[in-house]
Amino acid sequence: MNCQLYIFDCLTSKLRVSDGDFMTIGKGGKNTFRVIMATESAGAFAQRNGFCRFFPKVSVKSYSLNSAELTSNSLIKPNTHYLFVLESGCFIAWYGEEANRPDFSSFDPRTWYVYTPENKEWSSAKALLELPHIPQARMDGALATFEGLGHYAFRLADVLRVAEFVSRTDGAVQRAHTQGNTPKGKHRCPSCWATFFKEEALFIATHPSLCGDTKLGPEAMQRFLPTQLDEHGFASDPRGSRCTEQACPHCHHKLPPFFSQMTQHIFSLIGVPSSGKSYYLASLVHEMERAMPREFSLPFRDADPNSNAPLNEMRMRVFTANSPEDAYLGKQQLQKSLHRRVWVDGSYTEMPRPFIYTLNRGARAHSIVLYNNPSDNTAGNSSKYLKVADAIFFLFDPTSNVAFRSLLKHIDAPQLQQCYTPPGRQSLLLSETEMKLRTALNLPPGQKITTPLAIIIGKSDCWKSLLGPEPLLPCVRNGQLKPENIATNSARLRELLFRVSPNICTNAEAVSDKVCYFAASSLGAPPVKFTDEMTGETHLAPGSANIQPLRVTDPLIWAISCLEPSLFPGTNS
Repeated sequence: MNCQLYIFDCLTSKLRVSDGDFMTIGKGGKNTFRVIMATESAGAFAQRNGFCRFFPKVSVKSYSLNSAELTSNSLIKPNTHYLFVLESGCFIAWYGEEANRPDFSSFDPRTWYVYTPENKEWSSAKALLELPHIPQARMDGALATFEGLGHYAFRLADVLRVAEFVSRTDGAVQRAHTQGNTPKGKHRCPSCWATFFKEEALFIATHPSLCGDTKLGPEAMQRFLPTQLDEHGFASDPRGSRCTEQACPHCHHKLPPFFSQMTQHIFSLIGVPSSGKSYYLASLVHEMERAMPREFSLPFRDADPNSNAPLNEMRMRVFTANSPEDAYLGKQQLQKSLHRRVWVDGSYTEMPRPFIYTLNRGARAHSIVLYNNPSDNTAGNSSKYLKVADAIFFLFDPTSNVAFRSLLKHIDAPQLQQCYTPPGRQSLLLSETEMKLRTALNLPPGQKITTPLAIIIGKSDCWKSLLGPEPLLPCVRNGQLKPENIATNSARLRELLFRVSPNICTNAEAVSDKVCYFAASSLGAPPVKFTDEMTGETHLAPGSANIQPLRVTDPLIWAISCLEPSLFPGTNS
């Protein structure tokens, strides 16, 4: 049995995986694993012959292990949680095979709960330092646990000693929580959206004999957790071959290169079927690659060509096609390429495929993750993609709105001759979005999220005359972002949208306290009709020689500036 030892520090959320047969623990710099506690060195874990044992330091008079007071060494059995309170330190040890290890990424010791046997109930969520002040804090038999630990719990009396130690320290614990070791500092897998620590990331085997992964199937290379890394941070697989690519410990999908070295931002695009999301996404990436270096000296680069292949193929179809038939993006093809099966919570589910790009300003690297999210809830985790998003884009299709269409009767445009979306469906989608967010975030009525929400009124080439003779102001001028122009444009567009479809505005503004309105055209000109020779069906597709996207980058640049204002001259950092 190939077992490894994991130690999770409950005061800093730091996880350490053993890289040898011996691991010392304490606050001193010479320990293999440093934890927040009062003692330089408190003991050691030794792994021999398939067993692990903890040996306390001679100076340690006693320690608590799973609520029992011990003085001598103790056996750490495989596949069991061991909850230690040792010399004012509070940590969890687990020993076993990688396939059985607990989900440390779900542990959140910022949020504690207390159980009192007399009342037979759990307290409301508390911070660690609040535990000594609750009325039942000194009751015999009371237990304490934190978010994600499940049915395991510490003895409350032990945790109170830790809380008292923390309150006496000079803020070391609080500083540790703001330096990337808290759950906020974890990495989020762009495929399954689960979080994990850097040390938990798996490597992908390269030796030909190590083909066949437990979650990705027989054609995928095995994933493994290394016992040691070379001087460049790379691992060797069990057959000795060097491995440079890493994978998520939860779903086993490959992570982008340098994943742990970049700040990740997730952007979710939503809209009803036939609103033009896929064309918008293809045009957005196409234009971002051109606009960002030109306007801000910020290269917008493909971070993972293999994962981004479906979107790159869509771009090629749209922007290099010789005919409308070549540029047409069929629904069945899109469904297959924009989603994939991912192992989530013990089963396979359909998830939106991430499209990942990078932005660099000097040494600071940012990962831009784009999702074309499902419109019909056929993909799994339909609310979680909203919960994890750093910004949400809602693509509104005015040609499917009855009030908008009535204002455009004088315009001869193919997209106005037929309506694919039932009346009211777009407003309903925003209402559903609000309910999903409130449920996922446990957000009470009246409280809004701070996540930026961009309302994009698409297909602007056919309705821009409704704004009057004055064009929209440029969002960028002379390499400077113009927030005042963005705000002015947003006010004009909101006024128009509120006049014809006020429920879109009210629903959006009930979701977020940071809503901004944009106009965009993915193609820059009306589509053209063509007949499929195989099926006889009539479709609309881009005119192959007349594609000039209009203002498609404005929403994404605005959203990034909200999250990382220092990237753009002209914003307040």
